[in-house]
Amino acid sequence: MGIFNVKDVFEFAVKIEERGEKFYRETANRLNSPEVTRLFNKLADDEVQHRLTFAKMAQKLGKSIEPKNLQDEFYAYLEAYTQNLIFNDSSAEFPKIKDARIALTFAIDKELDSVLYYTEIKNMIPVSEHSSVDEIINEERRHVVNLSMLRKALSD
Repeated sequence: MGIFNVKDVFEFAVKIEERGEKFYRETANRLNSPEVTRLFNKLADDEVQHRLTFAKMAQKLGKSIEPKNLQDEFYAYLEAYTQNLIFNDSSAEFPKIKDARIALTFAIDKELDSVLYYTEIKNMIPVSEHSSVDEIINEERRHVVNLSMLRKALSD
């Protein structure tokens, strides 16, 4: 097992939050649903706060460490996961989303992917930092609930 820079994991998280903010803001500007626009703008603001939290954690935990259970394959998995699944770099798909229900479903899927990623990274960081990640995980879960409730309300 090689040396692993824990800062990279948080830089991945920062990218997730940047992409999430971009998705929410761009999509909010295209939709004709005031309820969805309001929620998406709120979620974009939340993503900014998450990004700042992860950036601070990256600075704090930026030293190279050799975690007990981290294998090179797992690190590669996390990198691929963030680049390909969670608000990936190809934001070309964002303009295609013009329907509120489709936007909500897309957002729910991405928020669930974020929860999974953040749960995974907890295994690599000191226990002293778990509460900060747990707060973000809980907020991402609330995002899923809020998005789901709005999607259901729009369906009724």
